[in-house]
Parts: sequence; C-alpha cells; structure tokens
Amino acid sequence: MNPTATGSLMDNEFQREVDEDLNDNSHEPATKGDIRNLALRVELRFTKLESSIDQRFTKLESSIDQRFTKLESSIDQRFMKLDSSINQRYAEIDNRFTTFDASIKEYVYKLGWKFFAATVGTMGVMFTVFGMFITSSLK
Repeated sequence: MNPTATGSLMDNEFQREVDEDLNDNSHEPATKGDIRNLALRVELRFTKLESSIDQRFTKLESSIDQRFTKLESSIDQRFMKLDSSINQRYAEIDNRFTTFDASIKEYVYKLGWKFFAATVGTMGVMFTVFGMFITSSLK
C-alpha cells in the first residue's frame, strides 16, 4: 500500500515524520530513541484514529436518535388522527343506531296500538257471531 495515496490512514504530518526518519540516504542504525519516537508517533496516530471513530459513532448515534424521535413523533401523530377518526365514526354509528332504535320503538308503539285495536275489534266481532250462533242453535 502506498502511504501517500489518497484515502490512506496516514495524515500529512505523520507521513512527513516517517519519511524523514526513513530517508534513503540514511544508513545509520536506529537508536532506542528513534524506535521510541516511532512508537509514540504510531500511538498518537492510533489515538487520533480512535478519537475520529468515536466522533463518527457519536454523530451516527445522534443522527439515529434524531431519526427515531422523528419517526416516533410521526407515528404518534398518525395514531392520534386514527383514534380521532375512529371516535368520530363510532359517534356517527352510535347516533344512527340511536335514531334507528327510536324510530323502531315509535313504529312498534303505533303499530302495537293498531294491532291491539284490530285484535279487540276482531274478538268483539267473533264473540258477537258466536253469541248469535249459540242463540240461534238454542231456539
């Protein structure tokens, strides 16, 4: 992998320091100080990378939280509209049943009295005819 390529994990500062430490003209052996400096630079780079990843995860978590909050709010609003609509339709149906029940009761009440009058009248006629039959048969 070419460390100077775009998109590599190395930033310019780190790349310059490594290039200075590992230049082709140097044939001297590395000292403990050089190795310690390289280890510190690598550690710093990993710390920067870890910090960058933490920041990205924090932003991602915040973004996901915001989206879920927005979704939750949207769902709550839809449920409130649905609940309102259902309550309104229930009230309309209840009103229709109440009106229908009242009209049926009124119709039965009127029809009942008519039926009662017709029954009493029919029974009166039947008793009269029966009485006439009995009277004529006893003579």
